[in-house]
Amino acid sequence: MRNVKKILVRDIIALFKNPFALLIAGGLCILPALYAWFNIYSNWDPYGNTKQIQIAVASNDRGYTRLDGSYVNAADSVIDALKENDSIHWTVTKTADPAVDGVRAGRYYAAVVFSEDFTECMYQGFLENLKRPTVAYYENEKKNAVATKITDTAVSTLENNINKQYISLVVSAFFDKQRTVAGQMETAEIAETILAKIKRADQTIENFSTVVRSLVKANDKLAAAFDSAGGDLSTIRGNLDSVAAGAENVPDTQALADRLNAANSQAVQSVSDALSQLKQAQKTDIETQKNAYYQHLAAHLTNAKGSLDSLINSLESLNVSTVNISQGIVLTQLENQSQTLENLIGRVGGGFSSEDPAFLAETERQLEQQVKSVQQALQTSVSQSLALLGSGLQQAASEIAQVAGNIGADIDLLDLILDNGKTTVELTNQGFSSMAKELDFISGKLDRLTETIREIEQAQMVQSILHFMQGSADAYGTFFAQPVSMKTEIVYPVENYGSGVTPFYTTLALWVGGVVLVSLIKVNARTDGLKDPKPHELFFGRYLLFLILALIQAAITVWGNFSLLHIQCLYPRRFLLAAFLTSATFSLLIYALTISFGDIGKAVVVVLMVIQIAGSSGTYPIEILPQFYQKLYIFFPFPYAINAMREAVAGTYEHDFTLYLLRLLLFAAAALVLGLFIRLPFRKFSRFIERRMEDTGMM
Repeated sequence: MRNVKKILVRDIIALFKNPFALLIAGGLCILPALYAWFNIYSNWDPYGNTKQIQIAVASNDRGYTRLDGSYVNAADSVIDALKENDSIHWTVTKTADPAVDGVRAGRYYAAVVFSEDFTECMYQGFLENLKRPTVAYYENEKKNAVATKITDTAVSTLENNINKQYISLVVSAFFDKQRTVAGQMETAEIAETILAKIKRADQTIENFSTVVRSLVKANDKLAAAFDSAGGDLSTIRGNLDSVAAGAENVPDTQALADRLNAANSQAVQSVSDALSQLKQAQKTDIETQKNAYYQHLAAHLTNAKGSLDSLINSLESLNVSTVNISQGIVLTQLENQSQTLENLIGRVGGGFSSEDPAFLAETERQLEQQVKSVQQALQTSVSQSLALLGSGLQQAASEIAQVAGNIGADIDLLDLILDNGKTTVELTNQGFSSMAKELDFISGKLDRLTETIREIEQAQMVQSILHFMQGSADAYGTFFAQPVSMKTEIVYPVENYGSGVTPFYTTLALWVGGVVLVSLIKVNARTDGLKDPKPHELFFGRYLLFLILALIQAAITVWGNFSLLHIQCLYPRRFLLAAFLTSATFSLLIYALTISFGDIGKAVVVVLMVIQIAGSSGTYPIEILPQFYQKLYIFFPFPYAINAMREAVAGTYEHDFTLYLLRLLLFAAAALVLGLFIRLPFRKFSRFIERRMEDTGMM
């Protein structure tokens, strides 16, 4: 502790021995206070001076002539009211063009232009498709960001006033007309008027009942006619069933076509296999092998002929008149090819044994040509003929199905018409019968109602309604325009905006004061003249000077807030205590960062200040700031210092003031840990950085 005292005394003596240094130290103590005072004063009552903000107003309203001949112009009335409102500088222009051009040029922050049919819509818009009065609003957001919020509030207030006026006019006009109706009702004989109408209604019901009974009789005759038509329909249905039975003879065309094509394909495959055996026989000269190939060749030709014979049998069993021509063509082709196959089988069935190779080769060549001819015929002409035959079969089946379907549809339609007609007549008769009973019931009710009305001597409900309808139209208009009365009760009132932002700017000024101190006063104490100084003695020895100057800064700043600016503060002593603890914590934290990391620590101090200015909820609520600040701000000292001072300015809630200060002191404890322990391993690194910066000759 002896070294700590020696360092402090030596620093104070050095200041007083050097007037220039003492003057600079005094300036360092006053500078943060000036920063706070000027900012608080500039924000003292910004919303109380909004009368200097210019908003242009122009009207294109042509007015409206009411039914009684009087002329009104609602836009002019609104503009006259705006002239009396000094919260905003409303500038009236003759036309809309100067107002809009002024907004674009920056002469006005905003402009309001009333439409041509503004008054007409006020009086007639509710009756003509709910046509609304329109007001055009032009805003220059480039001129100033905060001013636009003020103009938005002013125009929103204007809009609410216009809406209230509009509702008041509509409701007043409605009740004004109802007063006339109520007066007419009061002067007439209400009961007699109602009885006369009931009598006319009773006579109308009686006449209608007569007509209904006549319709019931006519429906009975119509039902008998439907029964007779039903017997005729049964005879027609029997004849149509005989016609529809012919549709059952239509073959399954798709299945038949598939069978015919499959048989032809099998024959083509067998011929192709026979041709393959013939080519194998042509390649060998060994008689036994050649005869074996001939036997296979004969077997394949026999299979092909069997497929063709099966195809011929299927076609001969088909009996559809619309495809007889195609059927005959296919049969002829198949029979020709079957005969050819039979001849070929006869030639190759016994094999060949000839000693003349040339004759044998020629015979095989002719045989090959005949087999290919059969193959070609089956693949082309027979296949094409089968395709035509299949198409004809499908067309025949389609025609038969269509005829059968049309017959069935006609039968069903006739049956449905008769059934529905008969059912409709029966239901109508039931309805008419029920209606006649209901009409008789209503007639009886009207008779009893007539007796009840004649017994009423005083219609109290009617009198109450008439009394309500004859009330003041203007009073009703005022009530419906603003049916809810809002009562505002301010909790923790603050006299002006300057007092509200004092905690923020005072906190910011004390941080700036700490930054200025480490910028102009060295944080490392000299070791000459000290006896075996320890790191913590050097730390506290120089920091005590920073602490004294920081407390002086806080005292001067708070004195100016109270004595010069006269801010609202319910608890001045608590405010002073919060300022002292804030200044001590800030100076300790800034000093610890600087002595631990040198110029890098100073840079960190500036970064922390920038982040806390934007995200400490000093001016804007933390809830409207980006998520980054909402999650990070609780790890910085600004919010706790600001909230503690707010408790002193506007009023405390339970133990919040103490809790904020305790949380603030946690940062002081963290600064001590940093300055006394964490910085020790980084001392060599900090000196290395400082020497490298000095080597540049600029830092």
